[in-house]
Amino acid sequence: MHKKHGFTLVELLVVIAIIGVLVGLLLPAVQAAREAARRMSCSNNLKQLGLALHNYESSFKKFPIGLIDNWSANPATGDGGWSWMSAVLPLMEQSALYNSINFAMTPFGTLSVPGNTAAVAVPIPAFRCPSDIAPPTRAINANSVGGTNAIAVTSYAGCAGPFDGERCTASGARMVPAQRNIGLLVVNETRSFGSISDGTSNVIAIGEVSWRPFNATLSEGSDRQFILGNVITSGAVNCSNGGPNVNGLWLHLRATRKKLNGPLVGGDKHAAFHSYHTGGAQFVFADGSVHFISENIEHTNTNFTTAPLNLGGPYGLYQRLGGINDGQVISGLDL
Repeated sequence: MHKKHGFTLVELLVVIAIIGVLVGLLLPAVQAAREAARRMSCSNNLKQLGLALHNYESSFKKFPIGLIDNWSANPATGDGGWSWMSAVLPLMEQSALYNSINFAMTPFGTLSVPGNTAAVAVPIPAFRCPSDIAPPTRAINANSVGGTNAIAVTSYAGCAGPFDGERCTASGARMVPAQRNIGLLVVNETRSFGSISDGTSNVIAIGEVSWRPFNATLSEGSDRQFILGNVITSGAVNCSNGGPNVNGLWLHLRATRKKLNGPLVGGDKHAAFHSYHTGGAQFVFADGSVHFISENIEHTNTNFTTAPLNLGGPYGLYQRLGGINDGQVISGLDL
């Protein structure tokens, strides 16, 4: 007769405890590895967008317009509303989507056409950061033209310059960039490599804009970064709109005035760059290189003034990266 031996309750509890400790130690490492993979995928997206901008400039000798808003009177037809992302679709392997769009009409709404409404609702993975928690699409306001149509959102925006505030201004019947907008992508005007006197390796072209739900009580959020374009309730375009709960320039462009990955509580998220990456966000520069910029980069939150005019500074390093020709030399840049 041989007596069979089994595990005691204490031994089982010890083994379970050890397994629990090992899982607790491994889980952060697994999560970190996943985030590293997501961050690399995001970097690749930005690299492709940077190459698309370069190819566009090579073809047309200029970069695309940041946002098209043709007329200050906002007539019913021919008013644009298309973003720089719509212009580079063929260079992002989206030629079929590009060819389905009637650019003579607005992106969506009662003044648009069914093909445009269908196009702006298409999510494009290359325009999304895997770390971003945004839903694929966002329903526009029920009282807006187009009702509750879904509009695809993005995790990236072009850089309009070192200052927020005024986004565009009327020049006769035409809308033009506000004086403070000295970035690479602006409303109704194009830039070229020749315009970048500060050096292409010192100028931000595109950065991350993560989804932040709109909070009506605090009047803040960042949830309207539509990919291809936008219009306002009347069905026309209004680049001068600047709030977090309205359509305007900030849906497609951002500025470097507000702190990168700024406070979780407080306004202006809709006008700033931010991401869900720990410690900063990724940007593609005008030379096509991708950099991770720390949220602790030198930052002065300098506001625009006209007297004395401070387009040439002085302001902090982060804002200096937003301007294409502010004349402030950046040496030994270490992001």
